[in-house]
Amino acid sequence: MRIKQTFTKLSLIAMFGASLAVAPALSYAEEEIALDSTAAVVNGGIILESDLDRHTSELMQNYKAHGAQVDELTARRQALQSLITRSLILQLASGNGADIPDMQLDSILKQTALRNNTTPEKILASYGNISEAQARQKFKEDYLINEVRRSSVKQRINISDNEINTYAKALKERGSVEPMYHIGQVVVPLSSNPTEQEYRRAQANAQKALKDLRGGANVDEVAAQYAVNSQSADLGYLPETAIPLPFLPALVKAKPGDVVGPFRSAVGMHILKLYDVTKNAITPVKTYRASHILIKTSIIFSDEAAIAKLNSIMEDVKAGKMTFAEAAKKYSEDPGSAVQGGDLGYQSLDAFDPGFAAGIAALSVGQYSEPVKSSYGWHIIHLDDVKIDKDSLNAYKDKAASLIFEREFAEAVAYWERGLRESAYIHVIDPELVRAGAGIEMDNTTSSQPVQDKDGKISQGSVYMN
Repeated sequence: MRIKQTFTKLSLIAMFGASLAVAPALSYAEEEIALDSTAAVVNGGIILESDLDRHTSELMQNYKAHGAQVDELTARRQALQSLITRSLILQLASGNGADIPDMQLDSILKQTALRNNTTPEKILASYGNISEAQARQKFKEDYLINEVRRSSVKQRINISDNEINTYAKALKERGSVEPMYHIGQVVVPLSSNPTEQEYRRAQANAQKALKDLRGGANVDEVAAQYAVNSQSADLGYLPETAIPLPFLPALVKAKPGDVVGPFRSAVGMHILKLYDVTKNAITPVKTYRASHILIKTSIIFSDEAAIAKLNSIMEDVKAGKMTFAEAAKKYSEDPGSAVQGGDLGYQSLDAFDPGFAAGIAALSVGQYSEPVKSSYGWHIIHLDDVKIDKDSLNAYKDKAASLIFEREFAEAVAYWERGLRESAYIHVIDPELVRAGAGIEMDNTTSSQPVQDKDGKISQGSVYMN
Protein backbone atom coordinates (compact mmCIF):
# COMPACT_ATOMS: atom_id res chain seq x y z
CA MET A 1 0.00 0.00 0.00
CA ARG A 2 1.39 3.39 -0.95
CA ILE A 3 -0.22 6.50 0.45
CA LYS A 4 0.74 10.00 -0.56
CA GLN A 5 0.36 12.40 2.35
CA THR A 6 0.13 16.11 1.66
CA PHE A 7 0.05 18.87 4.22
CA THR A 8 -0.72 22.50 3.51
CA LYS A 9 -2.34 25.13 5.65
CA LEU A 10 -4.86 25.81 2.90
CA SER A 11 -6.07 22.22 2.63
CA LEU A 12 -6.16 21.86 6.41
CA ILE A 13 -8.40 24.91 6.76
CA ALA A 14 -10.58 24.02 3.80
CA MET A 15 -11.09 20.34 4.65
CA PHE A 16 -10.63 19.87 8.37
CA GLY A 17 -10.34 23.20 10.17
CA ALA A 18 -12.72 23.84 13.01
CA SER A 19 -15.33 26.50 12.34
CA LEU A 20 -14.88 29.76 14.21
CA ALA A 21 -17.68 30.88 16.45
CA VAL A 22 -17.50 34.67 16.13
CA ALA A 23 -19.09 36.57 19.00
CA PRO A 24 -19.26 40.32 19.68
CA ALA A 25 -16.19 41.57 21.55
CA LEU A 26 -17.46 42.21 25.06
CA SER A 27 -14.10 43.07 26.58
CA TYR A 28 -10.40 42.82 25.91
CA ALA A 29 -10.11 40.51 28.92
CA GLU A 30 -11.94 37.62 27.19
CA GLU A 31 -9.84 34.47 26.84
CA GLU A 32 -8.92 33.18 23.43
CA ILE A 33 -10.55 29.87 22.50
CA ALA A 34 -8.05 27.17 21.52
CA LEU A 35 -9.24 25.35 18.39
CA ASP A 36 -8.61 21.65 18.02
CA SER A 37 -7.27 20.41 14.70
CA THR A 38 -6.97 17.11 12.87
CA ALA A 39 -3.95 14.84 13.27
CA ALA A 40 -5.06 12.20 10.75
CA VAL A 41 -7.98 11.13 8.60
CA VAL A 42 -8.87 7.43 8.83
CA ASN A 43 -11.39 6.42 6.18
CA GLY A 44 -14.34 8.71 6.99
CA GLY A 45 -13.22 9.53 10.54
CA ILE A 46 -10.68 11.86 12.07
CA ILE A 47 -8.16 11.73 14.91
CA LEU A 48 -7.82 15.01 16.77
CA GLU A 49 -4.53 16.59 17.76
CA SER A 50 -5.76 16.80 21.37
CA ASP A 51 -6.29 13.01 21.47
CA LEU A 52 -2.89 12.40 19.90
CA ASP A 53 -1.23 14.76 22.40
CA ARG A 54 -2.99 13.07 25.32
CA HIS A 55 -2.12 9.53 24.19
CA THR A 56 1.50 10.53 23.49
CA SER A 57 1.78 11.98 27.00
CA GLU A 58 0.37 8.78 28.52
CA LEU A 59 2.86 6.66 26.59
CA MET A 60 5.76 8.87 27.66
CA GLN A 61 4.67 8.51 31.29
CA ASN A 62 4.42 4.72 30.93
CA TYR A 63 7.88 4.50 29.41
CA LYS A 64 9.30 6.68 32.18
CA ALA A 65 7.68 4.41 34.78
CA HIS A 66 9.46 1.43 33.17
CA GLY A 67 12.79 3.24 33.13
CA ALA A 68 12.78 3.48 29.33
CA GLN A 69 14.11 6.53 27.53
CA VAL A 70 11.95 6.88 24.42
CA ASP A 71 11.97 10.13 22.45
CA GLU A 72 8.67 11.95 22.07
CA LEU A 73 8.55 11.57 18.29
CA THR A 74 8.76 7.77 18.57
CA ALA A 75 6.02 7.80 21.21
CA ARG A 76 3.92 10.12 19.03
CA ARG A 77 4.21 7.81 16.03
CA GLN A 78 3.31 4.83 18.21
CA ALA A 79 0.37 6.73 19.74
CA LEU A 80 -1.00 7.59 16.30
CA GLN A 81 -0.66 3.96 15.18
CA SER A 82 -2.70 2.89 18.18
CA LEU A 83 -5.35 5.57 17.63
CA ILE A 84 -5.63 4.64 13.94
CA THR A 85 -6.33 1.01 14.83
CA ARG A 86 -8.80 2.09 17.51
CA SER A 87 -10.63 4.32 15.02
CA LEU A 88 -10.85 1.54 12.42
CA ILE A 89 -12.34 -0.95 14.90
CA LEU A 90 -14.89 1.57 16.18
CA GLN A 91 -15.84 2.38 12.57
CA LEU A 92 -16.35 -1.34 11.97
CA ALA A 93 -18.54 -1.57 15.06
CA SER A 94 -20.61 1.42 13.96
CA GLY A 95 -20.98 0.04 10.44
CA ASN A 96 -22.35 -3.21 11.87
CA GLY A 97 -24.85 -1.32 14.03
CA ALA A 98 -23.13 -2.25 17.31
CA ASP A 99 -24.08 0.02 20.18
CA ILE A 100 -24.61 -0.14 23.92
CA PRO A 101 -27.66 1.66 25.36
CA ASP A 102 -27.17 3.38 28.72
CA MET A 103 -29.11 0.73 30.62
CA GLN A 104 -26.97 -2.04 29.16
CA LEU A 105 -23.80 -0.04 29.82
CA ASP A 106 -24.75 0.22 33.52
CA SER A 107 -25.15 -3.57 33.64
CA ILE A 108 -21.79 -4.17 31.93
CA LEU A 109 -20.08 -1.74 34.31
CA LYS A 110 -21.52 -3.58 37.32
CA GLN A 111 -20.45 -7.00 35.95
CA THR A 112 -16.95 -5.74 35.16
CA ALA A 113 -16.61 -4.25 38.63
CA LEU A 114 -17.76 -7.45 40.34
CA ARG A 115 -15.41 -9.55 38.22
CA ASN A 116 -12.45 -7.33 39.14
CA ASN A 117 -13.41 -6.84 42.79
CA THR A 118 -13.88 -3.10 42.41
CA THR A 119 -16.69 -0.60 41.84
CA PRO A 120 -18.10 1.08 38.72
CA GLU A 121 -17.01 4.44 40.14
CA LYS A 122 -13.38 3.31 40.45
CA ILE A 123 -13.41 1.93 36.91
CA LEU A 124 -14.61 5.27 35.54
CA ALA A 125 -12.10 7.16 37.71
CA SER A 126 -9.27 5.09 36.18
CA TYR A 127 -9.76 6.99 32.91
CA GLY A 128 -8.17 10.04 34.47
CA ASN A 129 -9.20 13.62 34.99
CA ILE A 130 -12.23 13.68 32.67
CA SER A 131 -15.97 14.01 33.26
CA GLU A 132 -18.12 11.01 34.15
CA ALA A 133 -19.84 11.22 30.76
CA GLN A 134 -16.48 11.14 28.98
CA ALA A 135 -15.28 8.22 31.11
CA ARG A 136 -18.46 6.28 30.34
CA GLN A 137 -17.90 6.92 26.64
CA LYS A 138 -14.29 5.68 26.89
CA PHE A 139 -15.41 2.55 28.76
CA LYS A 140 -18.11 1.97 26.15
CA GLU A 141 -15.61 2.29 23.31
CA ASP A 142 -13.15 -0.07 25.03
CA TYR A 143 -15.89 -2.65 25.54
CA LEU A 144 -17.04 -2.39 21.90
CA ILE A 145 -13.47 -2.72 20.65
CA ASN A 146 -12.91 -5.88 22.71
CA GLU A 147 -16.19 -7.37 21.55
CA VAL A 148 -15.52 -6.60 17.87
CA ARG A 149 -11.98 -7.96 18.15
CA ARG A 150 -13.13 -11.18 19.75
CA SER A 151 -16.08 -11.79 17.43
CA SER A 152 -14.04 -10.96 14.31
CA VAL A 153 -11.05 -13.07 15.27
CA LYS A 154 -12.87 -16.02 16.83
CA GLN A 155 -14.03 -17.31 13.45
CA ARG A 156 -10.43 -17.29 12.18
CA ILE A 157 -9.21 -19.73 14.84
CA ASN A 158 -9.92 -23.37 14.05
CA ILE A 159 -9.17 -25.91 16.78
CA SER A 160 -9.62 -29.60 16.03
CA ASP A 161 -11.15 -32.09 18.48
CA ASN A 162 -7.96 -34.15 18.30
CA GLU A 163 -5.89 -31.12 19.32
CA ILE A 164 -8.21 -30.47 22.28
CA ASN A 165 -8.20 -34.11 23.41
CA THR A 166 -4.40 -34.37 23.23
CA TYR A 167 -3.93 -31.16 25.16
CA ALA A 168 -6.58 -32.08 27.75
CA LYS A 169 -4.78 -35.36 28.52
CA ALA A 170 -1.49 -33.49 28.86
CA LEU A 171 -3.06 -31.00 31.29
CA LYS A 172 -4.53 -33.78 33.40
CA GLU A 173 -1.22 -35.65 33.55
CA ARG A 174 0.91 -32.54 34.15
CA GLY A 175 0.48 -32.56 37.92
CA SER A 176 -0.04 -29.74 40.36
CA VAL A 177 2.53 -27.17 39.16
CA GLU A 178 3.24 -25.35 35.91
CA PRO A 179 6.22 -23.20 34.80
CA MET A 180 5.52 -19.48 34.46
CA TYR A 181 7.71 -17.36 32.18
CA HIS A 182 8.17 -13.61 32.66
CA ILE A 183 8.81 -12.36 29.12
CA GLY A 184 9.60 -9.13 27.30
CA GLN A 185 8.93 -9.02 23.57
CA VAL A 186 10.05 -6.99 20.55
CA VAL A 187 8.09 -7.45 17.31
CA VAL A 188 9.48 -6.26 13.98
CA PRO A 189 6.32 -6.22 11.84
CA LEU A 190 5.87 -7.50 8.29
CA SER A 191 3.05 -6.83 5.82
CA SER A 192 0.74 -9.66 4.79
CA ASN A 193 2.64 -10.10 1.51
CA PRO A 194 6.14 -8.76 2.16
CA THR A 195 8.46 -8.07 -0.77
CA GLU A 196 11.95 -9.54 -0.73
CA GLN A 197 13.29 -6.09 0.10
CA GLU A 198 10.89 -5.66 3.03
CA TYR A 199 11.68 -9.14 4.35
CA ARG A 200 15.43 -8.50 4.22
CA ARG A 201 14.92 -5.17 5.97
CA ALA A 202 12.84 -6.85 8.71
CA GLN A 203 15.50 -9.52 9.17
CA ALA A 204 18.19 -6.85 9.49
CA ASN A 205 16.08 -4.93 12.02
CA ALA A 206 15.42 -8.12 13.98
CA GLN A 207 19.13 -8.95 14.12
CA LYS A 208 19.88 -5.40 15.26
CA ALA A 209 17.20 -5.65 17.97
CA LEU A 210 18.65 -9.01 19.05
CA LYS A 211 22.14 -7.54 19.27
CA ASP A 212 20.91 -4.48 21.19
CA LEU A 213 18.99 -6.58 23.73
CA ARG A 214 21.91 -8.94 24.25
CA GLY A 215 24.02 -5.85 24.81
CA GLY A 216 21.76 -4.81 27.69
CA ALA A 217 19.37 -2.39 25.93
CA ASN A 218 15.99 -1.71 27.56
CA VAL A 219 13.30 -3.92 25.96
CA ASP A 220 10.70 -1.13 25.99
CA GLU A 221 13.09 1.23 24.21
CA VAL A 222 13.89 -1.29 21.47
CA ALA A 223 10.26 -2.40 21.07
CA ALA A 224 9.08 1.22 20.71
CA GLN A 225 11.12 1.61 17.52
CA TYR A 226 8.90 -0.90 15.71
CA ALA A 227 5.62 -0.96 17.68
CA VAL A 228 2.30 -0.63 15.84
CA ASN A 229 0.24 -0.24 19.02
CA SER A 230 0.64 0.98 22.58
CA GLN A 231 0.78 -2.47 24.20
CA SER A 232 3.59 -2.87 26.72
CA ALA A 233 6.63 -4.89 25.64
CA ASP A 234 6.54 -6.56 29.07
CA LEU A 235 4.14 -9.49 28.70
CA GLY A 236 4.29 -10.33 32.40
CA TYR A 237 4.20 -13.92 33.66
CA LEU A 238 2.71 -16.37 31.15
CA PRO A 239 1.99 -20.03 31.93
CA GLU A 240 3.81 -22.54 29.75
CA THR A 241 0.50 -23.59 28.24
CA ALA A 242 -0.03 -20.03 26.95
CA ILE A 243 3.36 -19.70 25.20
CA PRO A 244 3.09 -19.93 21.38
CA LEU A 245 4.51 -23.29 20.34
CA PRO A 246 7.24 -21.92 17.99
CA PHE A 247 8.75 -19.98 20.95
CA LEU A 248 8.54 -22.71 23.58
CA PRO A 249 11.60 -24.93 22.86
CA ALA A 250 13.99 -21.96 23.05
CA LEU A 251 12.36 -20.59 26.22
CA VAL A 252 12.48 -23.99 27.97
CA LYS A 253 16.27 -24.07 27.43
CA ALA A 254 16.80 -20.37 28.27
CA LYS A 255 17.97 -18.96 31.59
CA PRO A 256 16.77 -15.68 33.14
CA GLY A 257 18.46 -12.83 31.31
CA ASP A 258 18.75 -14.73 28.00
CA VAL A 259 17.48 -13.23 24.75
CA VAL A 260 16.16 -15.68 22.13
CA GLY A 261 14.96 -15.38 18.55
CA PRO A 262 14.17 -14.07 16.10
CA PHE A 263 11.08 -16.19 15.46
CA ARG A 264 8.91 -15.70 12.36
CA SER A 265 5.13 -15.49 12.71
CA ALA A 266 2.27 -14.32 10.51
CA VAL A 267 2.73 -10.75 11.77
CA GLY A 268 6.51 -10.35 11.85
CA MET A 269 9.75 -11.25 13.59
CA HIS A 270 9.75 -11.79 17.37
CA ILE A 271 12.65 -11.42 19.81
CA LEU A 272 12.05 -12.48 23.43
CA LYS A 273 13.88 -11.68 26.64
CA LEU A 274 13.36 -14.06 29.54
CA TYR A 275 13.31 -12.19 32.85
CA ASP A 276 12.34 -14.97 35.22
CA VAL A 277 10.95 -18.51 35.49
CA THR A 278 8.86 -19.73 38.37
CA LYS A 279 6.46 -22.58 39.10
CA ASN A 280 2.95 -22.01 40.34
CA ALA A 281 0.26 -24.37 41.47
CA ILE A 282 -2.15 -25.12 38.66
CA THR A 283 -5.59 -23.72 39.33
CA PRO A 284 -8.01 -26.63 39.68
CA VAL A 285 -10.77 -26.83 37.09
CA LYS A 286 -13.85 -25.20 38.60
CA THR A 287 -17.27 -26.09 37.20
CA TYR A 288 -20.52 -24.20 37.68
CA ARG A 289 -24.07 -25.49 37.63
CA ALA A 290 -26.32 -22.66 36.51
CA SER A 291 -29.88 -22.17 35.33
CA HIS A 292 -31.09 -19.31 33.17
CA ILE A 293 -33.95 -17.66 31.35
CA LEU A 294 -33.12 -16.27 27.91
CA ILE A 295 -35.05 -13.50 26.17
CA LYS A 296 -33.84 -12.70 22.65
CA THR A 297 -33.90 -9.28 21.03
CA SER A 298 -34.86 -8.38 17.48
CA ILE A 299 -35.59 -5.39 15.28
CA ILE A 300 -38.99 -5.04 16.92
CA PHE A 301 -38.00 -6.20 20.43
CA SER A 302 -35.35 -3.94 21.95
CA ASP A 303 -32.81 -4.45 24.72
CA GLU A 304 -34.94 -2.31 27.00
CA ALA A 305 -38.00 -4.47 26.28
CA ALA A 306 -36.05 -7.68 26.98
CA ILE A 307 -34.74 -6.32 30.28
CA ALA A 308 -38.23 -5.15 31.31
CA LYS A 309 -39.67 -8.59 30.53
CA LEU A 310 -36.98 -10.38 32.57
CA ASN A 311 -37.51 -8.03 35.51
CA SER A 312 -41.26 -8.67 35.36
CA ILE A 313 -40.68 -12.44 35.34
CA MET A 314 -38.37 -12.17 38.34
CA GLU A 315 -40.92 -10.13 40.26
CA ASP A 316 -43.32 -13.06 39.89
CA VAL A 317 -40.64 -15.56 40.93
CA LYS A 318 -39.70 -13.55 44.02
CA ALA A 319 -43.38 -13.08 44.89
CA GLY A 320 -43.83 -16.87 44.89
CA LYS A 321 -46.20 -16.94 41.93
CA MET A 322 -43.96 -19.48 40.17
CA THR A 323 -40.58 -21.11 40.61
CA PHE A 324 -37.58 -20.14 38.55
CA ALA A 325 -37.70 -23.54 36.81
CA GLU A 326 -41.38 -23.01 35.94
CA ALA A 327 -40.61 -19.54 34.61
CA ALA A 328 -37.78 -20.92 32.48
CA LYS A 329 -40.06 -23.58 30.98
CA LYS A 330 -42.69 -20.95 30.21
CA TYR A 331 -40.63 -17.99 29.02
CA SER A 332 -37.04 -18.98 28.16
CA GLU A 333 -36.14 -18.84 24.48
CA ASP A 334 -33.31 -21.35 24.87
CA PRO A 335 -35.13 -24.55 23.86
CA GLY A 336 -32.32 -26.86 24.96
CA SER A 337 -32.40 -25.76 28.61
CA ALA A 338 -36.00 -24.52 28.89
CA VAL A 339 -37.37 -28.07 29.02
CA GLN A 340 -34.95 -28.71 31.90
CA GLY A 341 -36.21 -25.71 33.83
CA GLY A 342 -33.29 -23.63 32.56
CA ASP A 343 -30.68 -26.06 33.97
CA LEU A 344 -27.39 -26.02 32.04
CA GLY A 345 -25.66 -28.70 34.11
CA TYR A 346 -22.06 -28.48 35.31
CA GLN A 347 -19.78 -26.57 32.94
CA SER A 348 -16.52 -24.64 33.20
CA LEU A 349 -16.74 -20.93 32.44
CA ASP A 350 -14.76 -21.53 29.25
CA ALA A 351 -17.75 -23.37 27.81
CA PHE A 352 -19.99 -20.28 27.93
CA ASP A 353 -20.34 -17.11 25.91
CA PRO A 354 -17.96 -14.50 27.45
CA GLY A 355 -20.78 -12.20 28.54
CA PHE A 356 -22.73 -15.07 30.08
CA ALA A 357 -19.59 -16.45 31.77
CA ALA A 358 -18.89 -13.04 33.32
CA GLY A 359 -22.44 -13.02 34.70
CA ILE A 360 -21.94 -16.43 36.33
CA ALA A 361 -18.54 -15.53 37.75
CA ALA A 362 -20.02 -12.52 39.55
CA LEU A 363 -22.55 -14.67 41.46
CA SER A 364 -22.46 -16.54 44.73
CA VAL A 365 -24.21 -19.90 45.01
CA GLY A 366 -27.96 -19.39 45.37
CA GLN A 367 -27.88 -15.85 43.96
CA TYR A 368 -29.80 -14.46 40.97
CA SER A 369 -28.12 -12.08 38.52
CA GLU A 370 -29.35 -8.79 37.18
CA PRO A 371 -30.20 -8.99 33.46
CA VAL A 372 -26.99 -10.11 31.69
CA LYS A 373 -26.19 -9.49 28.02
CA SER A 374 -24.63 -12.18 25.82
CA SER A 375 -24.37 -12.67 22.08
CA TYR A 376 -27.64 -14.64 22.27
CA GLY A 377 -29.74 -12.03 24.05
CA TRP A 378 -30.53 -11.15 27.68
CA HIS A 379 -30.48 -13.60 30.60
CA ILE A 380 -31.38 -13.95 34.24
CA ILE A 381 -28.96 -16.47 35.74
CA HIS A 382 -29.27 -18.50 38.92
CA LEU A 383 -26.08 -20.11 40.23
CA ASP A 384 -27.06 -23.48 41.67
CA ASP A 385 -23.68 -24.94 42.65
CA VAL A 386 -19.90 -24.76 42.19
CA LYS A 387 -17.51 -27.70 42.42
CA ILE A 388 -13.88 -28.56 41.72
CA ASP A 389 -13.47 -31.20 39.01
CA LYS A 390 -10.11 -32.98 39.36
CA ASP A 391 -10.83 -36.18 37.45
CA SER A 392 -13.18 -35.54 34.53
CA LEU A 393 -11.44 -35.33 31.15
CA ASN A 394 -14.38 -33.25 29.87
CA ALA A 395 -13.52 -30.47 32.31
CA TYR A 396 -9.93 -30.45 31.06
CA LYS A 397 -11.21 -30.35 27.48
CA ASP A 398 -12.93 -27.04 28.17
CA LYS A 399 -9.73 -25.69 29.73
CA ALA A 400 -7.62 -27.04 26.86
CA ALA A 401 -9.87 -25.44 24.25
CA SER A 402 -9.70 -22.12 26.10
CA LEU A 403 -5.89 -22.22 26.47
CA ILE A 404 -5.37 -23.08 22.80
CA PHE A 405 -7.72 -20.30 21.79
CA GLU A 406 -6.03 -17.69 23.98
CA ARG A 407 -2.58 -18.81 22.80
CA GLU A 408 -3.56 -18.19 19.18
CA PHE A 409 -5.76 -15.18 19.85
CA ALA A 410 -3.06 -12.50 20.29
CA GLU A 411 -1.38 -13.30 16.98
CA ALA A 412 -4.74 -13.60 15.21
CA VAL A 413 -5.74 -10.16 16.53
CA ALA A 414 -2.48 -8.62 15.32
CA TYR A 415 -2.96 -10.24 11.90
CA TRP A 416 -6.57 -9.01 11.69
CA GLU A 417 -5.69 -5.46 12.77
CA ARG A 418 -2.91 -5.33 10.21
CA GLY A 419 -5.47 -6.23 7.54
CA LEU A 420 -7.70 -3.37 8.68
CA ARG A 421 -4.82 -0.89 8.37
CA GLU A 422 -3.65 -2.21 5.01
CA SER A 423 -7.10 -1.80 3.45
CA ALA A 424 -7.81 1.62 5.01
CA TYR A 425 -7.36 5.16 3.69
CA ILE A 426 -5.00 6.89 6.11
CA HIS A 427 -4.06 10.54 5.60
CA VAL A 428 -1.60 11.89 8.17
CA ILE A 429 -1.70 15.63 8.84
CA ASP A 430 0.06 16.03 12.19
CA PRO A 431 2.83 18.60 11.48
CA GLU A 432 5.43 16.99 13.75
CA LEU A 433 5.15 13.57 12.14
CA VAL A 434 4.94 14.89 8.57
CA ARG A 435 7.87 17.25 9.14
CA ALA A 436 9.99 14.38 10.51
CA GLY A 437 8.98 12.04 7.71
CA ALA A 438 7.85 9.43 10.24
CA GLY A 439 6.12 6.47 8.64
CA ILE A 440 2.64 5.64 9.88
CA GLU A 441 2.00 2.50 7.89
CA MET A 442 1.94 -0.96 9.39
CA ASP A 443 5.66 -1.68 9.21
CA ASN A 444 6.72 1.77 10.41
CA THR A 445 9.21 2.35 7.59
CA THR A 446 9.30 5.10 5.03
CA SER A 447 10.39 4.72 1.46
CA SER A 448 11.83 8.21 1.38
CA GLN A 449 13.42 10.71 3.68
CA PRO A 450 11.87 14.12 4.46
CA VAL A 451 12.17 16.38 1.42
CA GLN A 452 14.59 19.31 1.78
CA ASP A 453 14.49 22.47 -0.29
CA LYS A 454 17.52 24.31 -1.69
CA ASP A 455 18.07 26.05 1.63
CA GLY A 456 18.15 22.74 3.49
CA LYS A 457 14.78 23.21 5.21
CA ILE A 458 12.47 20.22 5.63
CA SER A 459 9.39 20.53 3.47
CA GLN A 460 5.90 19.89 4.81
CA GLY A 461 4.99 18.53 1.41
CA SER A 462 4.79 14.82 0.61
CA VAL A 463 5.74 11.78 2.62
CA TYR A 464 5.39 8.45 0.85
CA MET A 465 4.81 5.23 2.71
CA ASN A 466 4.91 1.60 1.62
